[in-house]
Amino acid sequence: MTSCPQISLADLPDGSQLEKNFLDTTWFKTHGRIRRFPPPEHLLSLCPKDNHANIMKFEEIGLVVKFGRRVTTTEAINLWTVRRIFQEAVPVPELYGWRVLEQEGNGRYVFIYMQLIQGPTLLERWPELSCADKQAICTDLRAMVSSLRSLRDGESQQIIGNICRGPVEDVCLKEIPLLRPFPSRAEFHDWLSWSWRRRVPDPQSIPDPWRDLLSDNGSIVFTHGDLHRGNIIVSATSPTKIVAIIDWQLSGWYPDYWEYCKALFTAEWGKGWWDYVHQFLDPYPPEFEIFDFYMRTNGIF
Repeated sequence: MTSCPQISLADLPDGSQLEKNFLDTTWFKTHGRIRRFPPPEHLLSLCPKDNHANIMKFEEIGLVVKFGRRVTTTEAINLWTVRRIFQEAVPVPELYGWRVLEQEGNGRYVFIYMQLIQGPTLLERWPELSCADKQAICTDLRAMVSSLRSLRDGESQQIIGNICRGPVEDVCLKEIPLLRPFPSRAEFHDWLSWSWRRRVPDPQSIPDPWRDLLSDNGSIVFTHGDLHRGNIIVSATSPTKIVAIIDWQLSGWYPDYWEYCKALFTAEWGKGWWDYVHQFLDPYPPEFEIFDFYMRTNGIF
């Protein structure tokens, strides 16, 4: 029987470093031998609009840079981990390095330098795909999600949190007070239950009919956290294949139902993709109903 892969904190790159190069990558064996990464100051000058996350492509050298004030080195470490552990089983861009620029009065910017993956997104190709192509994509996605969920946290205490054992990065949760790493599903669920009642003086005075429906005994698994068609790059021609899964910003250790809930939450009800989600993710209908209630009562739409 094949053992499950695992990752420990000691195995990960140090996310506190302001500058990191991965010298064993393709970049440093090719273009990186004669040129440097585009410097952060130059990239900022090309994007005068202060977006929280920018994407800059340098197609002639096969490089893409993701940068902004909401970009984190944890996202880069997620990318590094998935590629290192799963290789072709879960295709992702190759991570070349990162830079951190701290500007007084203007915040902290992180710049992730990685492989530019060519190809349309699944969202762009979806209308023209045959039923057979769509089924094949879902079959491949199911295998990739299964691989991700096989990853084990090598630390003695499992948590709900990011891969570096900090708070999760999910945008649905980041604005809720007291977000932190949770040592159990029970503590995470208690926090979610508190979150929508927190604005009254005594939150416990408001019954939560949903809390007891959330199981505290299920698994905590590694999760992409944003599996929509715009984050899946596919081949330009049929038979359609997944070339890469991108945007690992929200990834981390979550309850087993989270991937399904997030995938449905970002899909349009009644449209084609909604139905296909159930083909590559095991459904958790009660958990999604609870998730949807908690998110909307917290102002997440």
